[in-house]
Amino acid sequence: MKIKTIVKVMNFHALLHIDAARRASERYIRMESEVSKIIDLVINNRNFILDKHALRVDESAPVLNIYIGSDYAFCGNMNTVVNAAMREDEDCQKVVIGKKLRKPEGTLLAIERDELEAEYGRIEELLEESVRDLKHSEIHIVYNHYYYSGRIALRRKKIYPIVLAGEAENLYTEDFSLEGDVDELLASLSAVYLSYELRIASTNSFAAENIMRHNATTESLKKIDERMEEMKRAENKRKKQVSFAKVLDSYTKKRMYRGETREGGYIENR
Repeated sequence: MKIKTIVKVMNFHALLHIDAARRASERYIRMESEVSKIIDLVINNRNFILDKHALRVDESAPVLNIYIGSDYAFCGNMNTVVNAAMREDEDCQKVVIGKKLRKPEGTLLAIERDELEAEYGRIEELLEESVRDLKHSEIHIVYNHYYYSGRIALRRKKIYPIVLAGEAENLYTEDFSLEGDVDELLASLSAVYLSYELRIASTNSFAAENIMRHNATTESLKKIDERMEEMKRAENKRKKQVSFAKVLDSYTKKRMYRGETREGGYIENR
């Protein structure tokens, strides 16, 4: 069957990428914690806060949501759940990554997942403008998050404004001062941080995509094999019925040729 060949190819394709994607995702998860601590230390610097250099946010500005899906099928309901979340988010601006996702009217940027690396500069410019020009009150990333092989779920991650959690974690042992344009530094550093968060989410989403595709295609192959076995049994049954009908017909003709009736009597052959 042609469909089985296609599913096998997709299954093998996912298998080739699944380990590398999972290792990259786990590595990024560990790195995310360290990067968050660094940006938190800078933003929570008490000298900056006392000098009123904290990041500003326009609360009246719209929300920006970045949706990450996939370009290909055979990945379970990955794109379905992201599209469903997109339909619920009416009053916000959108960036869509993935060929299989919807492109609602008013989408700021829509690119395919395979083109993400080549087009990443456009997203970085958009994020930098958002921070510098106060274009958005919040920025969220909506994607399928890989927790471990047995758990993949839709996640809506708020990356801006950057959560100030440093004081609660008692990270500070000393403060520092800086010569130059502090506001420019904070804006640039925040834009880089947002870009890095998007890379983390994209890598994580890619791992989830390949795991879901491998699981979906493996299950599909089982269903195809079951269906083919069922069709084979039905075909064998049909052949047996045809063969039995031929034997019965031949036997009946022989009895008729000998002059026997169905009741066991004889008829006169003339």
